[in-house]
Amino acid sequence: GADRGRQAAARARACQDPPDEALEQMFGRLSVGVMSAFHHALQLEPHDKLNLTCPSSGRTPGGRKGRLPVNLLSISPWAYRLSYEPSRFPRYIPEAYCLCRGCLLGPRGEESEQLRSTPVYAPSVILRRSGSCVGGRHSYTETYVSIAVGCTCVPRLERRRD
Repeated sequence: GADRGRQAAARARACQDPPDEALEQMFGRLSVGVMSAFHHALQLEPHDKLNLTCPSSGRTPGGRKGRLPVNLLSISPWAYRLSYEPSRFPRYIPEAYCLCRGCLLGPRGEESEQLRSTPVYAPSVILRRSGSCVGGRHSYTETYVSIAVGCTCVPRLERRRD
């Protein structure tokens, strides 16, 4: 009984996040258009419907290819996972990851390890919760981060043979 009352009082005194609308306004001024490229990733099919492995040759019957998203048509295909950080705004950010080690260069789209798939990063602005509490609310500062937005093929580094 008394413990619960003390815990509730401690929570009431704790620093709160500003309303999401306020964070969205701050973020919107900083990032005009920066995150819009990611909005399609938030409408991903449920994970059980996606085959999130390196696609094998012959995976797409002729007529269906046009309906696949560009990330799956690439010779260095990628998918997205949502990164979550409660002290960041936006809290959820889609991040790309490569589905193949090599690139789909074979005559029928099979994987070749002559090249390697590697993530492509783009700078993005986020709001990061700072340590200060002003008027019972956490304050946020703008921070630039690199976010994986896709994958591309690059030459494999030659290993020296001594």
